[in-house]
Amino acid sequence: MLRRLAFILIFFLPLAQVIKLSAQTWIVPEENKKTVAPFRFTKDMQKKGEQLYIKNCQSCHGLPGKNNFIKLTPPPGDLATNRVSVQTDGELFYRITTGKTPMPEFRNVLSEEERWWIVSYIRTFHSKYVQPEPVKESGFTGKKVNLVIDYLKEKNKVRVTACEPLDNNVKSPVKGIGITLFVKRYFGSMQLGEIKITNEKGIADFDFPVDLPGDKTGMVEIVASVNPQPGNLSETRAAGNFLCGVPTDRPSLIATRAWWSTRDKAPVWVIVIYSCAVLIAWAFIIYILISIFNIRKVNNPKYQSQ
Repeated sequence: MLRRLAFILIFFLPLAQVIKLSAQTWIVPEENKKTVAPFRFTKDMQKKGEQLYIKNCQSCHGLPGKNNFIKLTPPPGDLATNRVSVQTDGELFYRITTGKTPMPEFRNVLSEEERWWIVSYIRTFHSKYVQPEPVKESGFTGKKVNLVIDYLKEKNKVRVTACEPLDNNVKSPVKGIGITLFVKRYFGSMQLGEIKITNEKGIADFDFPVDLPGDKTGMVEIVASVNPQPGNLSETRAAGNFLCGVPTDRPSLIATRAWWSTRDKAPVWVIVIYSCAVLIAWAFIIYILISIFNIRKVNNPKYQSQ
């Protein structure tokens, strides 16, 4: 028993320290630190952000300024402290978006606009906070952006270029917008890496996994997306097929017997159970109909006289 306890302490204590150290070194990429909200914060946004905070964040972080956050390892902390107030809006937005164990990511739970609302609410507890100018910092004031996807084979990177179409067929690079990259899989899209912010040339580069399966020839469908920015940018997507995956000769998921396959390829045991269930249901219905007929027959004077 003592030997087992010693093993647990030797194994798990260093692990806890690693987790704690990992949380303390949550580094936000420089390009994300510079991200600013695409709109000026208002009291209405802060009120909406408060409701979202209560629903999604309060259970762990507690009420800002009350220091009543939940006791976890690592501790989530109070978001009204100086440790949070010195962070940029981009850092807060990035942390809310991507999460880090034990904090969940909210990119698929809350829209980009809602995540900014939470930032605006948190900022109400930072007395020295001054919001950066949205238009000046974002470097983009247009209504539309075009995305172009390229695969850089020699670097094994996917490059997404964002341009704003202007008059006379001129395209201007779009700086400072977030790009998300996906690859098409059987049951939806899988995100590749973190959100990248376009540089001065409107470029965002993504590392492509060297072991990602493609079709028989290695073809992979890649989708790039930029989330809509309220009052500034509409949702934009671009897609393309590239020979950047590992050639994989696998049968289609609907070519074998499986739950998600076609009716003809359903598992045998499912077909048997379903058929038996249908037969039993119909037998029960027929039995009820016969019983009703017999009851009526018993109550019919014509048959009673016999």
